[in-house]
Amino acid sequence: MILVAYGTRPEIIKLFPVVRELQRQCIPFKTLFTGQQTDLYADVKDLLPPPDYSFAQFFTGHDKHNTLAKSFIKICSAAEELFSSEKFGTIIVQGDTTTAWALSQIGFYNKIRIAHVEAGLRTFDLDNPFPEEANRVLIGQLASVSFAPTSGAQLNLERSGARNIHLVGNTVVDAVKIIRNEYDVATPVNANTVLVTLHRRENHAIMDQLFDELNRVAHTYPKFNFVLPIHPNPNVQKHRSRFTMPNLAVIAPVGYIDMLRLIASSAFLITDSGGLQEEASCFNKKILIVRETTERPEIIDVGLGKLVGKNILANIEWALGQPGALPVSPFGDGHSAEKIVKVLSELK
Repeated sequence: MILVAYGTRPEIIKLFPVVRELQRQCIPFKTLFTGQQTDLYADVKDLLPPPDYSFAQFFTGHDKHNTLAKSFIKICSAAEELFSSEKFGTIIVQGDTTTAWALSQIGFYNKIRIAHVEAGLRTFDLDNPFPEEANRVLIGQLASVSFAPTSGAQLNLERSGARNIHLVGNTVVDAVKIIRNEYDVATPVNANTVLVTLHRRENHAIMDQLFDELNRVAHTYPKFNFVLPIHPNPNVQKHRSRFTMPNLAVIAPVGYIDMLRLIASSAFLITDSGGLQEEASCFNKKILIVRETTERPEIIDVGLGKLVGKNILANIEWALGQPGALPVSPFGDGHSAEKIVKVLSELK
C-alpha cells in the first residue's frame, strides 16, 4: 500500500496531481494529513480526497503554536503509532517540510520505502533556507526513490550518493496546468499591479527593513499598485503597520487559485517564496527574489528571476524589462505526476 503524506498547503498543491494519477491508474493508496499547517490548507484541501489519516488533533488547542522541535516530535510520535498498526510499502513525501523529514525518519526506522518528490534542491547553505535545506539533505540520504524536478537537482542527488534517481520535472507545473484548465485564472494582464509576498523564516529578523524598503519602492513607483497578501505568521504580521504608502495594499492571505489569478494579472513579482519562483515561470513573469540564494537557479538561468537580497528598489528597473518568450517552464512539462506514478507502479 502507498501512503501519500502531506501537512502544508504547498505539499497538497504539489501532490494532488500524483494522487489524481494514482486514482486514474487505479493504484491503491491512502492519504495522511499531518496537520502541520492547519491555518493555511483549507482553500486547497478539496483538491484531494478527505485524508484517510490525520494528525491534526495534535496541532490544535492551547499548544497550537509549535516550535520546530515540538512539531517534529508530534509528527514522529503519531507516525510511529500509525506505522505500528498499519502496513505500508511506500511513503510518498514532498519537498523539505518538517512533515516530510519526520515521516521519512520514522518510515526508515520501520523499513518503509521513502519516495521523495521534488528531491535534490540545494543551496548548500544550512541557514538559507532554514530548516528546509537540512530537511531535504537528510531526506535525500534516506529515500529509496528520488524524483528530481530538474537536471540540476538530479546532479545534486548523484553527487550526494542518492539512490534510484529519476528526472521527472516538478509537479507544480502539473498543478498549475490542471487548475488553469478547471478554474478561471486567465485574467488579463494589468500592468499596474505588482504581487508581493514575504514570509521566510530567515527573513523574519529583517522583516522591518524589508517592509521599509517596500515603502520606498511604492513611493518611487507611484504608478504601480503593490498588493501584499500578508502571511499569518506573527513574525510577519507584527510589522504590517510600517506600511504608509497608499499604493501599497496589505490584504488578507488568499487561496491558491486566487494567488494564481494574482500572478497572472501582475506585471512582475517581488517575493521570498520558493513556490512562486516556479509558478511565475508558468505565467512567464519576472520575479525579484528577496533572498541571498535560491535552490531554484533555473528561474535565473531563463532570465525570469533575479536574486536581490534586501535591495528591492535598486532592481525594479530590471523587473520592468519585458521577459523573453518562454515556450515551456524550466521546471517541467506538465506530465511529472504521470512519470512518478509509472516508476512507483514498477517498484517491487
